[in-house]
Amino acid sequence: MNHMNDMNNTTNSSDATTPHDALTLRMQRLEGQLAHLHTTQTRARTYKFVATLSTLGLVAVATVAATQAATQSARTPDVIRARRFEVVDQNDKVVLLAGIGSSGGQLDIWGNSGTNVVRLGSNNDGGDLAVWDSAGHGIAGVYATAQGGRVEVVMPDASGSAVLRAEGGGPALAIADGEGRPRIAATLAGTAAGLSVRSAAGQELVALGAVEGDGGIMRVSQIDGTVAAQVMALPTGGSIGCASRGGSRAALLESTTAESGGTLTLFAPDGSEAIQAHARTEVGARLALFGASAGANKTPVVVIEATPENTAIIAFLQSGARVAGLGSSATGGLLNLANTEGKAVIIAGAASDADGGAISMRSGSGSQLVRIGVDRIGAGEVAVFDGPGTRKRVLSAIATAP
Repeated sequence: MNHMNDMNNTTNSSDATTPHDALTLRMQRLEGQLAHLHTTQTRARTYKFVATLSTLGLVAVATVAATQAATQSARTPDVIRARRFEVVDQNDKVVLLAGIGSSGGQLDIWGNSGTNVVRLGSNNDGGDLAVWDSAGHGIAGVYATAQGGRVEVVMPDASGSAVLRAEGGGPALAIADGEGRPRIAATLAGTAAGLSVRSAAGQELVALGAVEGDGGIMRVSQIDGTVAAQVMALPTGGSIGCASRGGSRAALLESTTAESGGTLTLFAPDGSEAIQAHARTEVGARLALFGASAGANKTPVVVIEATPENTAIIAFLQSGARVAGLGSSATGGLLNLANTEGKAVIIAGAASDADGGAISMRSGSGSQLVRIGVDRIGAGEVAVFDGPGTRKRVLSAIATAP
């Protein structure tokens, strides 16, 4: 009964619900929770989608900004770094290449023919520039050396070359043939300068030189290198020398001093003097002929001189002593004959004290022994003197009127 009453109480209670009602309530609650959860999830998905769109938008904006910045930076870069840089033409052929060579940076340029025509780089001593023609022949080079720099140019057919260098020994220019043999060379060492022309065999044929303080010099040689002629400056003036085929002296023209004039000397085959002409300001001109005897102390055998008084003398010498002389004087011609010691024994010429000629014969000591001439009145006269020359005898013919 109590159990029934409890049941009734429960059944009749205003707060009591039936199992169906409880189930319905629970379903409603579940539906509400599901609806709330769906709404929450929908809002979450909406928020996430919006957030995603926002993030993508920001990324897109950032990407566009970065792209624009990169494009702008690519247009005006501050630094471009690479190990190799190539420039190609419309046919995709390399026409310029910047890279790394064996001694540092290297720049190569190709022409339209496809030939590498220029290479700019470095060597162990400095810069290096090489130039080729369109056929690939090396024709020029400029490069640094351990002592300075060099410029080289070569004929396309390799028939000749030229080298200009400025190194420790001084600047120089060398022109070589196809075999590499120097044919022309110009050098400068300190104050001395020189120019040399050589044959294919290497013999120097022409040489020019100049030394500060000494003047210039030019030397011309035969094909075998034997000196044939030489022109040079001397402290006293200039000098021109010519040699024989064998190389011995043949002729020499030079100035002695500023006051003394010039000298011309012709040499014998043995190199000794044969003829010498000398212009002397103070005494006039002199021409000397030498004999065939050899020796450094060779003396002339004939001397022709012009005196300051506008007279002339021809002297014949033997061992340096005058043995005969023919000249002119204020009174006319004059003839002297002397012994081997150079003392006059016969003197003939125009008389100084009469109108006519006179002959004087003298002893070896120089004393007059015989005089033949014209006396004061125009008659012939012969005078004979003793040894000391203090006494004389005279033979005279008195002139008579016709």
